[in-house]
Amino acid sequence: MTLVNCYFLKTGEIPLPPAHLIGYSHSYRPFNQLIKQTTLLIDLTKSEEQLLKDLHRTNRKQIRQAVNYDFQIEVLDRPTIANIREFQQFYNEFAKHTNTYKCGAFHVKTMELLMESNNLIITRIFRLSSSETLAYRIYIADEETAFSLYSASHFRLKDNPFDKRMLSIASRYLFWSNILYYKRRKNLVYDMGGLTKNDNIDSFKMEFGGEITEVYSGYETASILGKLVLLGRTIKLRKG
Repeated sequence: MTLVNCYFLKTGEIPLPPAHLIGYSHSYRPFNQLIKQTTLLIDLTKSEEQLLKDLHRTNRKQIRQAVNYDFQIEVLDRPTIANIREFQQFYNEFAKHTNTYKCGAFHVKTMELLMESNNLIITRIFRLSSSETLAYRIYIADEETAFSLYSASHFRLKDNPFDKRMLSIASRYLFWSNILYYKRRKNLVYDMGGLTKNDNIDSFKMEFGGEITEVYSGYETASILGKLVLLGRTIKLRKG
């Protein structure tokens, strides 16, 4: 089966080659089988000072407090299969406590394809003193757009108020550091990865600024094989 993934498709771009299944993520062009979503786009052409000003004051405060911790940020712009598997294990532990879908074989395959095309970037923040990973953020990135594909932290696994506070600061510091990384990389847009029906998640994302924008995501297929694959994926997602 041939699978083509298409990201950030804009009006007037060259049609994609034939495939059993075409996956679209945050297309600016609507298609019949795609689902309309809303996302937040941060304009990375703004100055660092303006980007910082656009943050909610709570974020600015916690980002400043990050210097009080022995945080280290790792950016893997050429990740390996092992890096993807490490993230999968971390994410699935996160998923057990957040009532969300696990990162399964289909998601790993998508990340592998992105890795092979040099469009996958993995970032994580950890403590130097313990080497404990505190949070991950996974991105799809081309020359223009940086798209937040996954994020995870083990906030809900911590009972100690100090540890919860530390993880809150680490998560925001990683987010902010990634925004600056993509600005230095000359990307033009940072895509938050979509707004949801979860008020807490949406509130967190909106505290980083950005403009609400309509995008379209999903899969298109005209082949029987493609339809069977999508049906199997739907059944797996329902089972969790």
